[in-house]
Amino acid sequence: MFTRELVLWLHVLLATFWVGGMIFLSLVIAPYIKDKPFRNEAFQEVGRRFSLYGTMITLTLLLITGLGNAYLLHGGLSKRSILEKLGVFLLILIVSLVHDLWAGKKALYSEKHRHWARWLGLINLLLGFVAVWMGVRIRLGL
Repeated sequence: MFTRELVLWLHVLLATFWVGGMIFLSLVIAPYIKDKPFRNEAFQEVGRRFSLYGTMITLTLLLITGLGNAYLLHGGLSKRSILEKLGVFLLILIVSLVHDLWAGKKALYSEKHRHWARWLGLINLLLGFVAVWMGVRIRLGL
């Protein structure tokens, strides 16, 4: 029983960090540095740090704890809702990698890449909201 609670708690904590971090970046960091002369460098530094913790580490652990929850709480990957959430997660992973490894890295020197990074970040945030909603529905048995 304790293992199930611990894995679920860790999964919720990681999702909170990931989605909450994106909300914080969008609503607090971005507006603050928008008009600053060091804007592009600040976005690069903040993005690099969040990429390490928010994308690489957190998404890896979310996959592990998500699969753990699927098996510990639902007996595996047989439910359609779990497979659909896994599909959304894969989309999140792809968008995150394109954002972090392509658009974000080139955004310092290219307006086109800054534009792409902004849109990919927004898409990822919206996909994060969808994933959290799906998780709530799965946990409620819907």
